[in-house]
Amino acid sequence: MRLSHFSLCLLTTAICTHLYANEVIQEPSLAASEETKKANTQLAPIVMTATRTPKSIAEVAGTVQTIRGDEIAQQAGAGRKVADVLAQLVPSLAPSSGNTSNYGQTMRGRNVLVMIDGVSQTGSRDVARQLNSISPNMIDHIEVVSGATSIYGSGATGGIINIITKRADKSEPVSFQTKLGLTSADNFRGDSLAYQVGQTASFSNDKVDGFVGIDYTKRGSQFDGNGDRISLSPWQGSTMDTDTIDVNGRLNFNLTDNQSLSFGAQYYKDEQDTEYGPDYSYLPATSTSNDGTNPSYRAIKGLKLSDPLFTERYTLNTQYQNNDFLNQSLNVEAYYRNEKARFFPYGLANKTVSTVNQSQSEIEVAGIRSTIQSDLKINDRDLKLTYGLDYDWEKNKQYIDILATQYPYLVYTPTGLSKGYGPDTEIQNIGAFVQADYELTDNLNVQTGIRHQYIQANTEAYIPSRETTLVAADSTDNDKTLFNVGAVYKLTDVQQVYANFSQGFSYPDVQRMLRDVSTYQISTSNLQPITVNSYELGWRLNQDDGLNMSLTGFYNTSDKTVQFDKRAARVVDTDQRVYGAEANVSYPFMENYKVGGTLGYTRGQYKDAANNWHELNAFAVSPVKGTLFAEWNNDEGYGVRAQMQAIQGTNKAYKDDQALNAAGLTDSNSAAEIKGYTTMDVLAHFPMAKGRVDFGVYNVWGNQYKTVFAQQAAVTNANTLLAIPAEGRTFALSYTINY
Repeated sequence: MRLSHFSLCLLTTAICTHLYANEVIQEPSLAASEETKKANTQLAPIVMTATRTPKSIAEVAGTVQTIRGDEIAQQAGAGRKVADVLAQLVPSLAPSSGNTSNYGQTMRGRNVLVMIDGVSQTGSRDVARQLNSISPNMIDHIEVVSGATSIYGSGATGGIINIITKRADKSEPVSFQTKLGLTSADNFRGDSLAYQVGQTASFSNDKVDGFVGIDYTKRGSQFDGNGDRISLSPWQGSTMDTDTIDVNGRLNFNLTDNQSLSFGAQYYKDEQDTEYGPDYSYLPATSTSNDGTNPSYRAIKGLKLSDPLFTERYTLNTQYQNNDFLNQSLNVEAYYRNEKARFFPYGLANKTVSTVNQSQSEIEVAGIRSTIQSDLKINDRDLKLTYGLDYDWEKNKQYIDILATQYPYLVYTPTGLSKGYGPDTEIQNIGAFVQADYELTDNLNVQTGIRHQYIQANTEAYIPSRETTLVAADSTDNDKTLFNVGAVYKLTDVQQVYANFSQGFSYPDVQRMLRDVSTYQISTSNLQPITVNSYELGWRLNQDDGLNMSLTGFYNTSDKTVQFDKRAARVVDTDQRVYGAEANVSYPFMENYKVGGTLGYTRGQYKDAANNWHELNAFAVSPVKGTLFAEWNNDEGYGVRAQMQAIQGTNKAYKDDQALNAAGLTDSNSAAEIKGYTTMDVLAHFPMAKGRVDFGVYNVWGNQYKTVFAQQAAVTNANTLLAIPAEGRTFALSYTINY
């Protein structure tokens, strides 16, 4: 999109989007008394994720937001992913990749901890498919915390996305919902269609309530803005020609007036079965010659793959709540997750290759999390003390199957040979924390806390993927203490200013760090937690019937980072800094109209091999992202929304790479020159036959563009085939009925 067009978009998006609800949203697993509910109706939405106990957004010293289920349903046409929805609504989140992966979809230039009902989907072994792990139709609401935090342990150096699944409708003894959806490319070909069928059922009485839901989506092929079939991505995978099933259920028992016990379960599988593979005709004829051709990005018919790409998850969790445990509130949660993910074959360098590798990752996670909240008084002022103990265990395994193939690399035959892809790894985490919130004056709250984390990692004996030397079993352990302190000052009943300092940490991916070389073991590989120091200053205004607005400035630092090269990954002692600002605004006018938008500006640098500040690439730091929307809704159930998202192009990191190369130095940043783009969607809904019809047109202009992910992936992996075009104009239609 032309620079002048984008500049106009940014000027308009200087104040940003509707992100806060006007009603109270209570985490369903934590029951509240009727008196508490009545009191909270005068406050901003209730969130759990930022504090691990119920708290109004107006009381949190940080940037938090709640995305309601109706907002998610409005954005989610058949075949769209949670990543697509969040990229439109969360200003600090990087743009969606458009494929099955959320690799590089950072928040404030750091990695995001993704949870479902408080159960982490992110571990040491990160397959980057956390936002491809639940159907939008199964979501009640999403809580988003921007900025580093250690409240849930490792992984949230950029923030937390906690997806809360649907629960029983307590207003009805028995209730059902049916949803049918259809999406098509603008060529309306039969093989471009995506079909969705969803069914939920719930029951509720004084003692017990339950919910079960199933959602099935079948996607066809995808077509770009020029009408050409899009090739699958031969790295992280794609969403075309996939079948997805998502089954969710929860059973809740009200044991007494103050105690409840709930059980939840999910099964999710996303599997690709396509006849179309990438066009490898651009590959050199031999390892030393190049035929000079460029990738066509065509999808070539004839792909035969015995074990297709898939993501499969089983998740179980149980929660016990006691609101009168020694005059305190107690919450205990236990969870288990089993995940498998398979990737596309790789290893093609020229037209003489006869075997390739296809990898599969297998992850098991189990843990228990406890939280106690005490309400105390000091000098007649409220002091809320929250403390707890967490434990989790993670086991990771990854291997590669060796497949026989030949040019044009469409048919892959198992050879029966396989080998490990890094050591089988077991990681244990124990964390203890205490958090205090003190009402210093009628208008000023001070919040501070500390968390201590102990991490132990064990690896079994293994042979590196590119060597024949056996590396012996080994182990290492680390500990880390992290702090936070913040304050919220109430200017009026509807607006606050806040300041916050918080530390978060991440633990490196042990398998990825060790899988390729035998020059070191886990105890000698410099594996250690990486701490991020996060600072933010913000102002927010939340009115029931007026302007809603939030402005935040942030800055975060670390003195270590993980860098990758062709042979290994390693923890490098180098400074890294990220800074920027976020804004969102929504303004209702007249009776049924609302306008708004979001703006996310992020910059980041690290100290390179020349000891200069070097711009981070687009996998680490998102280019400037702005959105605009205008919508109309009436009391009869009719509504329409027009929205636009603009991504600014950038070449800062690319130029820094060129300067470093000119000095005869290189590192693993490998930045792309990002070209900006703008898309527009139109979404509408209206009542019909006691239900609701939703209609959407995505990428209305039918623009031909490449996502930020696709542009950066091609440079990072030296594989130009990864720079595949994004989807062109698509139409979505769905019908939902509650009964």
